[in-house]
Amino acid sequence: MVVKKRTRLSAEDRRKHLLDCARDLIQENGVSGFTMEALATKADVSNPLVYKYFDTRLELLQELWTREYERFSTSIREEMYSAKNFEDIVRLFVNLNFDETSMGGIIHILGAQPEVGEVTREKQISNLSKAGNFLVKTVSETYYLTQPQAVHVISLASGASQAAARHYARDGGDRKKLVEDTISFVIKGVEAFKA
Repeated sequence: MVVKKRTRLSAEDRRKHLLDCARDLIQENGVSGFTMEALATKADVSNPLVYKYFDTRLELLQELWTREYERFSTSIREEMYSAKNFEDIVRLFVNLNFDETSMGGIIHILGAQPEVGEVTREKQISNLSKAGNFLVKTVSETYYLTQPQAVHVISLASGASQAAARHYARDGGDRKKLVEDTISFVIKGVEAFKA
């Protein structure tokens, strides 16, 4: 009989491992199916060890949300600021809308839990404000629109993108084609507005 040797992780690595296992479990079973006991089993540790790192299920979920939200927002920020042109920016946000409505990602799952997301509420508001300001500035400069015109155009474009994403989530179809059609619609709409 082969005995599996346990690996002793540093406190920081153990915490990361528990969060990674929690993320995987939640993606597999949803938040309602997530328990600290299931986490202990998945992580191959004892129940008391899980509670040594996280006093409550809510504390663990909030820390997981904070970590995943920070990763997500950093990734978006990097993509946004490295975009070469307005079409790249539109592509980023249209894909985000489609990703958000397709459900199943950890950001979508945890973000739907009010008690979990509240720990980053101020950060979320700040990030939305920064993204909005970036979009307004980009549209204003690219299409020579006034700030109120740019805000209006962004609102229309956002609505179109979200509606297309909901349509895809509800009715399915060729995602790649729907994304490209939505990008084309948004770009042509913005260009028509400036005329």
